Amino acid sequence: MKATKNYIGNKKINGFYHKIINEIPKHKAYYELFLGSGAIAKLLMEVCPKTWYSLNDKDWQVMSSFEFPSNIKIDKNGVSNIDAVSFLKLKEITTAGTDTFIFMDPPYLHSTRNSPNLYKFEMSDKDHVQLLKAVLQLKCNVMIVHPKCELYDKLLSDWRKVQVKVRYHNKTSIECLYMNYEKPIELQTYKYLGTDCWDRQRIKRKRDSLIKKLLALPVQERNKIIQSVIEIAK
Repeated sequence: MKATKNYIGNKKINGFYHKIINEIPKHKAYYELFLGSGAIAKLLMEVCPKTWYSLNDKDWQVMSSFEFPSNIKIDKNGVSNIDAVSFLKLKEITTAGTDTFIFMDPPYLHSTRNSPNLYKFEMSDKDHVQLLKAVLQLKCNVMIVHPKCELYDKLLSDWRKVQVKVRYHNKTSIECLYMNYEKPIELQTYKYLGTDCWDRQRIKRKRDSLIKKLLALPVQERNKIIQSVIEIAK
């Protein structure tokens, strides 16, 4: 599977992609409308192959550089290169429920970055307004990544917002995860659970300790406990 590592705006930054994935609720269908490097989709595909995936980018060259693994289920709109607003008006999107998740990492507002032209298809302030107005009509779960700014804070004032400090080369940016859903109880994957590398190590040690204790029990006792945990989790 290819994903352009040096793509401008690539989200595979240590610590950042962990925070993004740890805010993604459990879902059956995943849509990404500004594919770019495809970093988040790629990481999810590695651990969630049973999800239906649909990826889009207006730049067909971006789309053609991404290869789906053979074991991935591709939605009927699996590969497309239309503008995001048009995509959001598709019937399967406007009627989708919370078992559908949409991830968007659009070209940032020019006022939030140093370079005015970074992509083949840029977005004006008006384009951003149209995008957000279209998103506000949806019933499915949506996450948008964008630097903190007045426009997004105003139009998405009712959305949950998580701020993340991100280091891009020699610049620190305050990025925001804007979400139209409450903090998820059940995540799509727990592989990156933890606030930082130390917390993830703590969770791993706790998991390993519990598994070791379970394996030391007689088989029937172990199965009884596992069954009880499964029942509680339902």
